[in-house]
Amino acid sequence: MSYKVSIQNPFEQQEHVAENVNAGKALQLFEEIDWAALERELYPREDEVLNYLYFYEIQSDVNGERRTLTITPDFDKDFAASNDEPVFIIRYEYPHLARPGKFLDYQIQLSTYAFAKECLQAFINDNRQFFIEHFESPREKNMKSGGCFRKVLVGFFVCGIALIAFTHFVIGWHHVPTHFASLKAYIISGESNATNDANETGVDTAANIDYATAAPQVLLDTVFWKRQIENGEFVPEEVNEEYEAALKFDFSHLQLADEGPNSQEAEAAIIYRYKDEVGQLLKRDEAHIRIGKCYKAELQNGANGQETARVTAMICAFDKKGNNLGNIQMPLDIAYDFVQYASDPGTWYITDLSQTIPYDYELNKNKY
Repeated sequence: MSYKVSIQNPFEQQEHVAENVNAGKALQLFEEIDWAALERELYPREDEVLNYLYFYEIQSDVNGERRTLTITPDFDKDFAASNDEPVFIIRYEYPHLARPGKFLDYQIQLSTYAFAKECLQAFINDNRQFFIEHFESPREKNMKSGGCFRKVLVGFFVCGIALIAFTHFVIGWHHVPTHFASLKAYIISGESNATNDANETGVDTAANIDYATAAPQVLLDTVFWKRQIENGEFVPEEVNEEYEAALKFDFSHLQLADEGPNSQEAEAAIIYRYKDEVGQLLKRDEAHIRIGKCYKAELQNGANGQETARVTAMICAFDKKGNNLGNIQMPLDIAYDFVQYASDPGTWYITDLSQTIPYDYELNKNKY
């Protein structure tokens, strides 16, 4: 497999691009960068800086599935006077499973050089399980954390853009990095549902990024929180907001599906997606997956083939005594879309939620 590697030096206007690079050369190009030296030169030579956002970026494109790993220092002005090792922001962008031509991304901050290199090695070794564990699954968790958190992030984003605008107005607009769209994605990582369709020059632009405002989710367990409220127990402010939203949610557009996976099929789909990572969890707890009510979902045909069925449902793990273990732990989530394809009739697969559904009290009835 060959890769496209782009390297931006802070003291150079244009990034260096190497096409059709093999795995060994891609790793060599990364190892040749003296990140600590660049960090320490940045502020003493501030007048010479042309790109404050500098990075190493590697991209693969197999059968139309583009994946990108970007590694950039999380620089600090105090770093120049310290003996600390540089830390990195690592961003992974990957195809949206259900929406062809669109991409999802997730970033990890304050990463060590060792972890950054581990990410690169996993990328060139096509270790998909590594990126599912460290990027894709955490992103799915964060996207379902609630609307209040997103509002805070949007506020930070707006303030961040204002600060950047002011800084670059003083320094000079010619210093704005070419990959400004990537910088925006860093600021609100985990909450962007990026389209990132490349323009004619192959550079992502701000207009090509579609930031999600409300991720599909499972609504709050209003029975539990109603009891908390009535008993005068502490209820976080964000829970109050989600509680009110759940009470007001209009379910009229939801329809129960005539057909959907049974619990055995749902478990098989989940284990196929996560492999031993979830299989070992279930084995450890002597547990099995049960699926709740299935709601009809709109078919989303794309790169993975012609969809013939799609439903949205909650799932839970239960031990052999019937105790509800919830989602046990990451990466297992509480709900998924289950999809069938014309190319593989009779087999269910899991993918991202495409719609908001209510909490399944029947599935969780033994909690009360």
